[in-house]
Amino acid sequence: MYLCHDCEHANPVKLGRCPNCWAFGTFIKDPTKVKKSKSTSVREGTWWDQLKLGTTKASTWYDLQHPEMERIFTSWIKWWGLYLLWGEPGIGKSTIMLQILEQLSQNNKIKIAYFSWEEDSSQITDRKNRLDGKPNDDHPLTKGVDAGKAAAGGSQDQAAVEPKSASEAWSPGFDIYQAHHLEDILTTTEANQYDLIVVDSIQTVYTPHHPSVAWSISQIKRCSEKISERCKKNGVACFLIGHVTKWGEIAGPKYLEHIVDVVLYLEWDRYGQYRFLRTKKNRFGPSDEVGIFEMTLFGLLPVYDLKDRIINQANITAPGNVLTVGIDNGRPVIVHLEVLLNKANGKYPQRITSGIEQKRLQIIIAILERYLKINLSAFDIYVNIPWEFEFRDTGLDLAIAAAVYSQSKNVIIDKQLVFLWELGLSGQLLPTKNHKRRKNDIQEFDCIDFERIKYITELPQIL
Repeated sequence: MYLCHDCEHANPVKLGRCPNCWAFGTFIKDPTKVKKSKSTSVREGTWWDQLKLGTTKASTWYDLQHPEMERIFTSWIKWWGLYLLWGEPGIGKSTIMLQILEQLSQNNKIKIAYFSWEEDSSQITDRKNRLDGKPNDDHPLTKGVDAGKAAAGGSQDQAAVEPKSASEAWSPGFDIYQAHHLEDILTTTEANQYDLIVVDSIQTVYTPHHPSVAWSISQIKRCSEKISERCKKNGVACFLIGHVTKWGEIAGPKYLEHIVDVVLYLEWDRYGQYRFLRTKKNRFGPSDEVGIFEMTLFGLLPVYDLKDRIINQANITAPGNVLTVGIDNGRPVIVHLEVLLNKANGKYPQRITSGIEQKRLQIIIAILERYLKINLSAFDIYVNIPWEFEFRDTGLDLAIAAAVYSQSKNVIIDKQLVFLWELGLSGQLLPTKNHKRRKNDIQEFDCIDFERIKYITELPQIL
């Protein structure tokens, strides 16, 4: 059997060109098919037998004393956990990684190694100096940053702040290496007995012992396997930073997401001001959490007043505007939903949505036309949810119906009303998921749900 050393496509005959990745001269004999010698001894026991209760580690978890980080990591970093962080270029992966490491080094007596090939130590130190560039120690994430002025753009004079040198910028036990050879990374980690390492990025790691070019899928697979095996054997926590393809997927094999314990995805809004750190996979806790941050001159600051910002920016005094609560990765988020009806010019009216499913809007329109006797076939209907939220949540049904009815009748909805609950095809209200969590987030508002109305025909009485 022959294998392509770029994509590992198997073929019983050696081919000149791989039919899978279209590379030339890449087929080699499969080393796994070589016959074993009769004198090969069987190894008794493996390194995994050492990972038992009563380990020599002082603590099996590393504390994170920050509310927004605790939401994502469920308060701790596992001492042999493997974490994958990926996102678009320039989104702030290295920035948020440095802030996480700063939290870990402050709250735990651990040794940390940062392996980077794309940036040298001076670039990483400059970023760290920027994160610590304010004479204020009150902010929990960016030590020495005036959080209020940093969020406003950093208007405070920084002339009196001296930049730190590479040795002064980091906490004791924090080392930076510019390396991309797998063997150098593993040897350095074991020789210095680091407790946590960061590989920035996994796509740049290369081993000459594997017959394939750097950055190839098989190289990423082999290097990630070795890093995972060595870290779990020695009880070392590891963060892998990953690239994305032009289609928005992680660069490399899907296998990379399977071998890690936690997959974190960092994305931004259309304006680049806010960052959403989402948990796609988590073997140590819930995998439906999201942390919201704001990019400032001095790093990523957590957004604690998201509800107030959305309400203050919402124009609830116009018809077709309503408030509701959606579930984004398990986190209840108050949502400003706006609807616009415009006279249709063509034969077929348009149904355009941003933030919700278009098919769900079609169902709600059919319910309104059937039970409230509203003729919406002569109007184009546009539904928008600001702040880049994308919901596949049926709990927004009643809010959408109220906004469409308000726009069609030119009625202004009271800004203290928040609409929850799902609509059935017979016009009745159906229970939604996480309804208690939604209501707990809007205790200062008047909630319109199943306790107030039972059928959609009662909606005009509320409005």
